[in-house]
Amino acid sequence: MKPAEPRFFVTGTDTGVGKTQVSCALLSLMRDAGLSPQGFKPYESGCASLKAPSDALAMREAAGSTLPVEAVCPHRFRAPLAPGIAAQRLGREPDWRVTLEAWKRLKDGAVVVELSLI
Repeated sequence: MKPAEPRFFVTGTDTGVGKTQVSCALLSLMRDAGLSPQGFKPYESGCASLKAPSDALAMREAAGSTLPVEAVCPHRFRAPLAPGIAAQRLGREPDWRVTLEAWKRLKDGAVVVELSLI
């Protein structure tokens, strides 16, 4: 039986506390160890460009991934606030089905998931 691939969850309660740096470091280490990891940041706020979310793209690059940005980060917001608050201010709630479908693409491999707790 093949051992399970590692999965890490990086969380924090604020923006700018280093979650993305830790996530990228883990992805790079996993890649250096011969794995083919994927980063997953289901919600990113503070995006200067919704088509190019900087944290998700940094995670994708650290992993050496070719997944489309929609798979790495399905929900993106411009406001530099906690993603839930950013969505609420837009009068919407991120569709959980979209998040789940993106997660299912990663179900069998090494993954680093980055989430804000608020």
